[in-house]
Amino acid sequence: MKNERQNDRKFRVLILYPNLYMMLVPSLAVGIFTRLLSDLDCDVDLFETTQYFDSDGSSPQNRVKFAQARAFDYEKDLGIDIKHDNMFIDFRKKVLDFEPDLIVASTVEDVFLQAVSLLETIEDLEIPHLVGGVFPTAAPVRCFDFPVITHIARGEGESIVTEVCKRLKQGDPIDNVPGVWCRDKDGGIHRNPSPPLIDINHIRPDFRLFSEERFHRPMGGKIFKTVPFETYRGCPYACTFCNSPMQRSVSKEEGVGNFLRRKTIDVLQKEMRETIAATDPEFFYFIDDSFLARPKKEIFEFCDMYEEFKLPFWFNTRPENCFPGAMKRLKEVGCFRISFGIECGNEQFRKNVLLRSPKNQEIIESFKTIHESGIPFSVNLIIGFPGETREHIMDTVELVRSIDGYDTLTVSIFTPYQGTSLRAVAVKNGWLDDKTITKHTTSKSLLQMPPPYVSSDDIDGLAATLPLYCYFPKSEWDDIRRAETPDEKGLELREHYQAIYRENFLREDQFEEKILIGGTGCRSNPKDSFRVSEDRLTPAELESLTINA
Repeated sequence: MKNERQNDRKFRVLILYPNLYMMLVPSLAVGIFTRLLSDLDCDVDLFETTQYFDSDGSSPQNRVKFAQARAFDYEKDLGIDIKHDNMFIDFRKKVLDFEPDLIVASTVEDVFLQAVSLLETIEDLEIPHLVGGVFPTAAPVRCFDFPVITHIARGEGESIVTEVCKRLKQGDPIDNVPGVWCRDKDGGIHRNPSPPLIDINHIRPDFRLFSEERFHRPMGGKIFKTVPFETYRGCPYACTFCNSPMQRSVSKEEGVGNFLRRKTIDVLQKEMRETIAATDPEFFYFIDDSFLARPKKEIFEFCDMYEEFKLPFWFNTRPENCFPGAMKRLKEVGCFRISFGIECGNEQFRKNVLLRSPKNQEIIESFKTIHESGIPFSVNLIIGFPGETREHIMDTVELVRSIDGYDTLTVSIFTPYQGTSLRAVAVKNGWLDDKTITKHTTSKSLLQMPPPYVSSDDIDGLAATLPLYCYFPKSEWDDIRRAETPDEKGLELREHYQAIYRENFLREDQFEEKILIGGTGCRSNPKDSFRVSEDRLTPAELESLTINA
């Protein structure tokens, strides 16, 4: 049944937010689209999948299971009711009840297939839809392999969604809207060039479609009402495992502007005042790819401005961007925690394959500065890169064991996202089917690599035990290696070491004193001295692990 608008009601837009199970903090994209559509005098509603139970999906509880985060309870601690209902039935009911004139979905690769399945449940209703986000931008042609997909937005979505709504409200076609790709009458793909990039200083979100409990997030052993905040769009770095460089490249190829943009300090101040008045947050999460990748002067200007608020906040950045004066000032104005990605501890691999140049000693010295500031921090690692060996991963362990003062350690499994250089490497070497669409981040390696590279099963075992290698003395490593195997004996050993780790190191609060045993910057004996692998990639191996632009 084709939806027919009533002349006496507003144009209705349903925002579809497919999300991994319990990936918390409201979506900034949803907030932005809510604001833009409301400004167009549309009725806006939301269907999200965050709270629908998924036993196979990634969630913050995976981090808890592998001793990478403090334990918490969704219902007791966060007040979130887990839904065990059929989300596909619920989605169709939502559509029938709301009767939208347009459905807008913003997707990343991990949930694109979920979005497809949801749209298939209402295909018979013939409601126009627009699917955008990182995945349609990176792999627009791949999207049309799914018959239910009729229109996608490639690139930045704000102006595209706005123009599509204007056209539909007027009864005009949307097939020629800048940034829209769609099927043509001959079964091919009609590709419209992207519109110019927006001025993000004029963009602010509206989170009113999210329930109160969806703002609750565990952080450092506490629960905060957390609101996401964008100060910087894009990333200046070119890491080969990340799809942010892809977005920058697409904008450059299309000639639509520089994807790297920062909001001015005065705009940030105004937006923070508005956000606090509207949502009464306890905590800000600055979602920028690398918060401190900005001029030093601007860091201090931000801190001076933030004196007005002093809400605790958290951000992601790189250790080489931290310097004593900035750390001290950030601490003074409320910085509660920082997350750092170092990813890999082998210098050669990190520089030549991942395109991250700082040396290990430089990273260690940066973390000394960070530790001395008194700001708690977490260290983020990725394992299972194309061409990575067990020796490379143990180099990562060695580097982490030389870092003073980190609070938690998170270990992710490499995800071969569309648009990344390392996905192309994996496909080129036959380690990944080109048609593969990622699903459920951090849950399992998708690569099938031959020796001497690390196997998928070995990657899974190392992801579960890496914090233990980093913490315990090397005298315990034989047992920890046995714990990598998920059989009865291995799981018994894993639980044994995780219990000690949680009790002594991963304590209830990030400010609680930790008991150090072997690693984490505290060498207990000469056998724990720093060691760097002599296993070097050959020129032929390096060539196989790079993609020439």
